Amino acid sequence: MNLEYGPGILSAVVVAAALRVETDKKVGWHKSISNIPVTGPTGISQPITWDLEDMDTDASYLNQHEITTLIQHQGFRFWGNRTCSSDPNFAFEVATRTAHFLLDTIINGCFPFVDQPLTPYLAKDIIDSIDFELQEHVQAKRLLGAKVWYDPNENSVGNLQQGKMWIDYDYTPVPPLENLNLNQRITGRYLVDFAQLINGANATEGV
Repeated sequence: MNLEYGPGILSAVVVAAALRVETDKKVGWHKSISNIPVTGPTGISQPITWDLEDMDTDASYLNQHEITTLIQHQGFRFWGNRTCSSDPNFAFEVATRTAHFLLDTIINGCFPFVDQPLTPYLAKDIIDSIDFELQEHVQAKRLLGAKVWYDPNENSVGNLQQGKMWIDYDYTPVPPLENLNLNQRITGRYLVDFAQLINGANATEGV
């Protein structure tokens, strides 16, 4: 599927990649590219049916098969959050993006520590540095939580003597609200105090 831009046609994959970069910069890598208006296109090369309340549409069918598509609703936009990964931890595109970003950032942040004397003080400095990075993202609501620690079971004396050390960290990425369900109910309980409501309305008119 492609997007039409005036007389030209641009691959939707290219547009999605550009939107990912723009979203990373303006909102954050924790935000899915789904349901963000794409500026510029004048059409979609393949017609796609879509309805927010109807699951029997082309877009819904594609989404159910882990395919993000394009729709036209208040402009053109991508619709879908899923990857094709069999690992449920990476079912959402934002989970994959979060993992890539954190790994790259933390590895680059640890560059100054490489080849320094391997002491407990160095290990603590590394842990503090990673923890600062992770908690910054938690405070910015790009992560739901994160923790970093030194596991002695992962670090044998032999490995430490060979200059090898493992630092563990975990985190919870922010999932997108993919499926919002609303329960609608009719009730008579707001008529119980009908007279009181009338009195309240009269008091308000008298002010």
